[in-house]
Amino acid sequence: MNSMKWVMSATVVAMSVVGCGGQSGAGAQEAQAVEQKASLAIPNFYGSDTLKEALVAASLQSGSGLSIEGKGSGVGEACLRNGVGSSGFCSSAAQTLAPMSRDFAAPKTASGSNCASGTAVGACCPGERSNTIALDAVSAFVKSTRSASLSNNGLTTEELRRIFFATDSSNVAITGACPTDWSAFGQPSATIVKYRRDDLSGTTDTFKSLLKGGTFCPGITVIVDGSVSNPSPCTSSDSATTCIGKLAENDNNAIAYAGDSATRAGNAKLKLKAVAPITPTTSIYVAPTVANVRKLIQAGSTDAYPLSRRIFLNENVSRAQSFDEATLYEWIYVSNTTDFEEILKQQNFISCSDAAALDCGGDGLGRGAGLCSGI
Repeated sequence: MNSMKWVMSATVVAMSVVGCGGQSGAGAQEAQAVEQKASLAIPNFYGSDTLKEALVAASLQSGSGLSIEGKGSGVGEACLRNGVGSSGFCSSAAQTLAPMSRDFAAPKTASGSNCASGTAVGACCPGERSNTIALDAVSAFVKSTRSASLSNNGLTTEELRRIFFATDSSNVAITGACPTDWSAFGQPSATIVKYRRDDLSGTTDTFKSLLKGGTFCPGITVIVDGSVSNPSPCTSSDSATTCIGKLAENDNNAIAYAGDSATRAGNAKLKLKAVAPITPTTSIYVAPTVANVRKLIQAGSTDAYPLSRRIFLNENVSRAQSFDEATLYEWIYVSNTTDFEEILKQQNFISCSDAAALDCGGDGLGRGAGLCSGI
């Protein structure tokens, strides 16, 4: 229902501006004010592609005017810092907020960027605060028919790692790495068609980290947010996550990883059984269900989904927010927290609990529930 709500809100705004041609007086002044506000909006707002559609909805419903571009968590992180590592998308300290599908990384690593000012302490630049907004599963997506034919409807984490990585996180060659045919997994012979997110993606960072992967296998097609070079049936307007969902849905030989928002009617998320060297191991093949992903933050739980993660709307509290950032921030954390969580759930993200919206630790709304506390 809320997705319909923000679409209708955007439509109403558009009709009030462009559907009143030739008006004069107060109507013309109102249209001019809307146009001026749009011209003052941040032209581009970068961060996690996994969170792109949810932030587009939140921006529209809040009336913030931000143009949500995605491009990857590493880009959003760089935009909070000195801009290095953003591939030229933004300048130093261009944003005070960044949607991210992972927590902050130590400067000069994932994003390649130093702090905009001051000296980092561990992974945190001065003023940075980690704000958990939901949970998510990084899933291995295949066509539904492929999932049904696999034993246990899944793979072990070691099998998944061998499909995608030539070396482990210590740069040691993985035994049996980079299989090219589904017959390696008890399937009829067919070439494995592999897709992945690019190296600016927080989902890629999470996938590598949790699977203890190093160098990717050769021959994997890299899917980039909103790119005309992405293979059919993807379009240039598709986010990378949406594109991966389509590719897995349309090719019985395809396998790719993405956040849960890549889910489509014709694809399926593989169950995973965590085996050494992945820790903790699981005793069964585990599906990325709400209950199994929430085990990530529940003390004493066993058999959590192995590729569970937190997702974030990270910030730097030391710098003044732009008008549009402040509008979005107030809508999320003050006036419409429940609506924002509903948007996240519509995009297949998992709420941290059923008790209250954004009940993810920290200050009770998930702020500070991560590596960085805003000091």
